[in-house]
Amino acid sequence: MLQDKIILIALNKPKGFICTHRDEYNRRKAIDLIPKKTLKTINGKIHSVGRLDYNSQGLLLLTNNTKIKNYLESPSNKIIRIYKVKVQQIVDIKTIKKIQKGLIINNMSYKVKAIKVISTTKSYSWVLIKLEEGKNNHIRKVFHKLGFTVNKLIRIQYGPVKLSSLKSGSMKFISPFKLNLINL
Repeated sequence: MLQDKIILIALNKPKGFICTHRDEYNRRKAIDLIPKKTLKTINGKIHSVGRLDYNSQGLLLLTNNTKIKNYLESPSNKIIRIYKVKVQQIVDIKTIKKIQKGLIINNMSYKVKAIKVISTTKSYSWVLIKLEEGKNNHIRKVFHKLGFTVNKLIRIQYGPVKLSSLKSGSMKFISPFKLNLINL
C-alpha cells in the first residue's frame, strides 16, 4: 500500500488541463488524469511541483511530500527545467542574444540558463530553453516582450526526470531514491 510512503509521479499533462485543485471556471484538472484507485491509496494531498499553464503541456511532477515539492521548486537549488517551444516567426541570433542577456518585464528579471534553436521553417522556429527558475508564464512573457507568439510549449525535463516516451495523459511513478530526494 502507498500510505505513508513518499509518492512522486511523472504526468504528461495535455494542453487544456490546469494544475490547481479548484477552478472557478470548472476546467479539467491534471489531478483528474491520475487513476482514482491510485489517489485513494495516497495518504494526504498530492501537490504539483511547479505548474504548467492551461495552454502548456508536458512533464508535470506530483508528490505527496511538501519537502520534496519545495526543494524541487526553490530557485536556490537551481533545478533545471527544459522546454521545447514552437514560436511563430523566425527566432534569429539577435533574439537569442537578447534572451540570453535577460529581460526586465514588469520590474521582474527573466533569465534563461540556455536557449538553442533546433529547427526553423519559413514561418516558425522550434527552440529548446533551459530554466533554473520557472516564473509564472516565464517563457511566454519573454517571447511576447520581443514580439513573438508561442504556439506550443512542452516541458520535456524537470531535474533528472525526462518526459521521454510517456504518452499524453499518462503517468508513471518515479522513485525518490533514484533522484536522491529521500533524505529531504
